[in-house]
Order: sequence, then structure tokens, then C-alpha cells
Amino acid sequence: MSREGSIATRVMDTPNNTKRTAGAQFTAAPIEPSTSGSIAPEFVRVPDCERLFGLKRGLLYALINDGAIKSVCLRKPGARTGVRLVSYQSVRDYLNRQLT
Repeated sequence: MSREGSIATRVMDTPNNTKRTAGAQFTAAPIEPSTSGSIAPEFVRVPDCERLFGLKRGLLYALINDGAIKSVCLRKPGARTGVRLVSYQSVRDYLNRQLT
């Protein structure tokens, strides 16, 4: 039996005891790009800010301490640690100011 041009199928058990067919082919309509532009987040975490803008963690914290960019730390009352969120727009504004 030749396997060229055909897909072998077999039924597999999944963790929730539903059946699915391995090797099945699915098609979907092509996804068109949005005309409204990209949607930027309001706040990002420090690692995301590093990835998006190329600014290192130490520089980000220095800019936050200098008041050049805005951030907020979310933590429960009495907790020592939390999540630092940086304003996406304030970083963009800071970078645009550096261009002039």
C-alpha cells in the first residue's frame, strides 16, 4: 500500500476521553490584515518592555526613578513582592523625545 499522497489516520484518546483523528487535514479561510492598525497595550511588564523596545531592565528602573517614564507596582497589602507594570505610551513618548 502506497502512502504517497495519502494521510494515514488513526483514532487517539485524549485526556478528557474524547476521540480525535490524528493526521486529519483542516482548512481555514485566509486571515486578512486589520485595517484599523495594531492595538497597543496600555501597560506591559518589564520583560515585555525589554523585548518590545530594546531597553534593558536597569535602564528602565533608572528612568522610572527619574520620572521619565510611568509605572505602577501591583501587590497585595502587606506583600513584599508584586508586579511592576510600565506605561507603554510613556515609554513611546520618552523614545520620541530622544529623537528630537
